[in-house]
Amino acid sequence: MDIFSEIEGLSGENLGSGLLRYLIFNSREIRDSIISLISDRSPAGPIEYSSHFACRTEYPTTHNKYGNGRLDILIQLDDAVVGIENKFFSQFQADQPQKYYESIKAVADSLKEINHSEIRSILYVLCPESRRDEAESKIQGLENSGIITWEEVLKACKNTDNVSDPVAKIVQCEFIKYLERQFSFVYAFEKKAVHLRKSFPDYGTALQAELAGKLWSFLPSSGARLSNGTSWIGYYFYTDPGIKQKGWFGFVKSQGITGNDAELIIASTYKPAELSDDIKEVKIINDNFIGSPGKTNSWVINFDHSWNSVDIWRKKLAPFWGAIKDDIT
Repeated sequence: MDIFSEIEGLSGENLGSGLLRYLIFNSREIRDSIISLISDRSPAGPIEYSSHFACRTEYPTTHNKYGNGRLDILIQLDDAVVGIENKFFSQFQADQPQKYYESIKAVADSLKEINHSEIRSILYVLCPESRRDEAESKIQGLENSGIITWEEVLKACKNTDNVSDPVAKIVQCEFIKYLERQFSFVYAFEKKAVHLRKSFPDYGTALQAELAGKLWSFLPSSGARLSNGTSWIGYYFYTDPGIKQKGWFGFVKSQGITGNDAELIIASTYKPAELSDDIKEVKIINDNFIGSPGKTNSWVINFDHSWNSVDIWRKKLAPFWGAIKDDIT
């Protein structure tokens, strides 16, 4: 398996899933560590493997009630089929992770017929420790389900110091750095926050691009490429495809909204419910900022130096995931 073909074009949670798959597929040592972690957290007894191992990402699923979906990681072992729904900081979409369980069980039943032995189906949510309570609420009442934290995966990778494959060893080191970056925020944000809105040179500053990139996974289905011009820098995002709502977030050159020379804004074709007092609706000069044929709504985000953690930003921006029909005006 070529590492570049495995992760080319991926970012955010998809990149995390791709890197994890590469490592457990190509390094027996890391595979043993991760399977041991999965077994330790198993709600259905210990998990072993000796004769059968397979792993893939973006596994297509179907559910009689909840429809189609894509499971982030599917692992097949001697006596278990393990599905993993990967979450860093993006919100759970409708019916996640319940919609995946039927397909995991179907794979387990197929292997049971082939192997003539009992195959269990297990579903995990893989998330930061700070989201454990939220994840627990999502799997409540769901058979054979559990939680694994990214901090536990990071520890398992750090503690595996005997990786024999030289390429996997390099990827392991980079994966550890990648995870450490995921659970940190902009370095010295408290000191840098004031500079984010002091000026907007053509195409924005490196610091503005860095913060926009950090916020990338906090809004639904953000575009893969940075959108920037002489007076803006940010990303497009999309909500429920069935409702066809969309938006844009990033920094723009001040339009007289406040006394700052640059502002962090969100523009969208819908109005989410229950925004915090820090997010104020405003009228911007270009009312059709995101190229929508209809009305565009805009907000300015009045952050300060205290917004220095992933959890604060994720909580503040969470309402923009709620593009349900009742919210649209």
